[in-house]
Amino acid sequence: MKKVFILLFFVLIFILVMFKHDPQPSLRGFYESERVEGYIVQLSFHPEEKSFIEFIDNRQVNKGTYQLKKDNVYQLNGDVQNIELTLSNENAFDVVIEKLNNGKPIQVINISAIPSYFSTEFNDVEAYKELLN
Repeated sequence: MKKVFILLFFVLIFILVMFKHDPQPSLRGFYESERVEGYIVQLSFHPEEKSFIEFIDNRQVNKGTYQLKKDNVYQLNGDVQNIELTLSNENAFDVVIEKLNNGKPIQVINISAIPSYFSTEFNDVEAYKELLN
């Protein structure tokens, strides 16, 4: 009888492991790319307000709101540029900035669950905003 319970226990564990669903990540916190052509792309998402800020090299270049369209596809409505992105199971997404990386997608990964912001003022913000146009 004891062997039957042990066997059932292991079968139950096996079934639970096989059907385990990883929770889908949500768009929140701070995301950052590797250096691409000398620039780092960063996005900060504040889920309670459904707002985002996009930075290039710590310079704010775009901000606005976002909404979930369907199954990890988000629409970002910015004051400079609108972006559609698909959040992967690895909590990363690709963003295209035509003037960077020859228009090829740039992978941006989540590095913190907490949104981050930069308060430093730069004199060259307009030059960075031009990368989005």
